[in-house]
Amino acid sequence: MKFLFVDDDESILLFLGECLAPYAVCVPAHNGAEAVSAFGRAMAGGEPFTVVFMDILMPDMDGNRVVRELRHMEQAQGVPEAGRFKLVMISVCTDTKNVNESFFDGLADAYIPKPLRADALLRELRKLGMIPAVS
Repeated sequence: MKFLFVDDDESILLFLGECLAPYAVCVPAHNGAEAVSAFGRAMAGGEPFTVVFMDILMPDMDGNRVVRELRHMEQAQGVPEAGRFKLVMISVCTDTKNVNESFFDGLADAYIPKPLRADALLRELRKLGMIPAVS
């Protein structure tokens, strides 16, 4: 499994890596351009990302725009719906506009508000079937 973390806050990238490294190969991206590049390399290498964690508010391009780019890349490669990455939006934004755009335009699978907590991250990944359930 392979996770892509996209956030302009280094502390968030470190937190995500620390929490999730036991479950997958973790790749950080500090902005949208890095995310698009990493995503393209992973697809070209035949090892696409299983889950993308995406911040919304970023300086170069917002997370919703990045997600549209990533989804377009999957579509251009003919990735079937069942093979698409799971999208977990992470943001301080809790307003209806941003949440709706993430779920309906970006086809988000989960939305986790900041500040992030490890238990919330792991709970959402379990719901998505991306990590084993706690026994």
